[in-house]
Amino acid sequence: MASRKRSQKAVQDKAAKRRKEQDALLEGGLFTREDVENIEDSTPSSKSWDDEEQAYEMAPRSLGYTEDEVEGLPIKVKGKIERRVTTFRPTESDKKEKEQQAEPEPEPKKPQKESDTEEVSAPVDTIEGVMKLKEEIAELVENLMENAEENISCLTRLRKMAQSKNSNTCKFSMLALVSVFKSIIPSYKIRPLSDLEKREKVTKEVAKLRNFEATLVHNYKEYVNLLADLTKTPNSSSPLQVSLGNLAASALVQLLPTASHFNFSTEVFSALIRRICKPNPSADPVYTAIVTALETLLSEDDDGIISLDVVRIMSKTLKTRSFMVDESVLNILLSLELLQDYDPNTKVDEVSKPKLKKKDRVHISKKQRKVRKEMKKVEEEMRRAEETVFAEERERNQAEILKMTLALYLNILKNGISQLIGAVLEGLSKFGHMSNFDLLGDFLEVMRELIATSDLDTLSSAETRKVLLCIVTAFSLVSRHSAMKVTMDLSSFVDALYAIIPNLALDADIEYSHKSLRLADPLNIEFSKPSVNISTKAELLLRALDYVFFRSKSGSNIRAAAFTKRLHIAVSNTPEKTVVAVLKFMDKLMSKYPEIGGLYSTEDRIGNGAYQLEADTPARSNAQAATIWENSLLLKHYSPLVVKGTKAMLEKSRESLK
Repeated sequence: MASRKRSQKAVQDKAAKRRKEQDALLEGGLFTREDVENIEDSTPSSKSWDDEEQAYEMAPRSLGYTEDEVEGLPIKVKGKIERRVTTFRPTESDKKEKEQQAEPEPEPKKPQKESDTEEVSAPVDTIEGVMKLKEEIAELVENLMENAEENISCLTRLRKMAQSKNSNTCKFSMLALVSVFKSIIPSYKIRPLSDLEKREKVTKEVAKLRNFEATLVHNYKEYVNLLADLTKTPNSSSPLQVSLGNLAASALVQLLPTASHFNFSTEVFSALIRRICKPNPSADPVYTAIVTALETLLSEDDDGIISLDVVRIMSKTLKTRSFMVDESVLNILLSLELLQDYDPNTKVDEVSKPKLKKKDRVHISKKQRKVRKEMKKVEEEMRRAEETVFAEERERNQAEILKMTLALYLNILKNGISQLIGAVLEGLSKFGHMSNFDLLGDFLEVMRELIATSDLDTLSSAETRKVLLCIVTAFSLVSRHSAMKVTMDLSSFVDALYAIIPNLALDADIEYSHKSLRLADPLNIEFSKPSVNISTKAELLLRALDYVFFRSKSGSNIRAAAFTKRLHIAVSNTPEKTVVAVLKFMDKLMSKYPEIGGLYSTEDRIGNGAYQLEADTPARSNAQAATIWENSLLLKHYSPLVVKGTKAMLEKSRESLK
């Protein structure tokens, strides 16, 4: 098209030049025969006067302006009409175009072989070009939806358009391919043909089906690779590249439920997990959608094949990133429904069919009844064999997933990644009881080291929470372990709980989770993490006390007396809700250990020594010689509930002494 325009312009320039020479001769009156002969000799013999007249007619009229001047609409100033002439400054693109027009036309090249990346011939940066592009994509999608096998070439065309360097072409084609692949990919994996199968002769229908499957797999592979490459775009790139990366991640999220059972599912999982393994998820607008999609995928997995791939890729990626990720990535593993107690051989009882009346029965011969009986027997055996195979495969996947999950948790604890401690301990409390005895001992040892490395006298709010989580998780693992037949010594965790109670009493955030704010800003839209590990420190304290005295064999009269005295000292500085909850716990504790009722009496009692307030362990505090005089302060508390609970405790202590 450009070469044709240049050739027409050259013809018009030549005709204009000839007209100027002829007009000059006519104006001067010096038009002799020699001049006519020279003009006739200079014009080509094949050109007639009609052709020159037509060229003169088609040539643009000159208004006396230069190429850089443009006349605008006239304006009226003080009753006079004035003409406006604007000087036009050519841009760099116009200069390049003029230079290209001045250059000689290049010789036509031979058509090259079509490449994988195909550009759209029409410009797509204008409104007309965008509309034309949308119409073309809609037509290709419609053809694929109507009959994918017949119009499989449209899929190749659409995929090449998605690989275009033009942003509009890439965006529209990429989004259109999501719905196309979700509609046409089958619910099974397509295996590649062997060399023997390729050489054998097949029917026309089989050859057509093989061609469709091969083309589908090839285009799907190229499409997934394109999306995976775009999702790796860093945030420091250009805004256009960042938007294409976000769009590719959204396309993978939409394709995930369907692509999980098709070819190249591992590549899809890897691209999404690699995308979310970043320390700052708030910078990624697709982060929440990816996490939700992966959680849904794991919760709906029954056989464990998908869960195994996801856990394997996640373990490898987290190790590569040195575990520098947000805890919501690790919380995805809490959606593993496969690791719950489940019997795959449990089947719903079939509804018994009503027996037909004798008159409605179809008469069959004795031989037919014998054949039917044998067929039912064979079908029952096949059904049982399938159930057995499914159960064995599920158990293997379950064992492998549990092994990798617990190994990942153990590595994070050993590396001491503080921002992931809560998520790891939350996962251990859910899956840790399924581990073997040796691995359980490793977890307890690591948690003891975490507590030992913390200074229990000067703990920060985050360190206090970490110690509480370690204590709760340790008791949860031991109490829920299925193979636990030996009572383990957890006295170190009991002593740690006793030592951190004073720090908890002075913590202003004891009733607030580390994911909550006292006053939320309605204009501040932050990333909302999953609702996991959101227990407050007060809830963790009460849960740990419940494990020590009611759900394990760690409780004793001495420990009950020591904790009662220290809790009374602590609640004098805690908020109202925490005081009420602790009083309810101590009421329950007095029901199990009535001996602690003597601590509420001010009468003289026989005791050895004095109460050691600063002791870090219950055994060294000599709590039996203490007196709970803090009740006099609680009786003057501003809350009526606290006063009522304190009076009830005093009354119950008097009854226990009778």
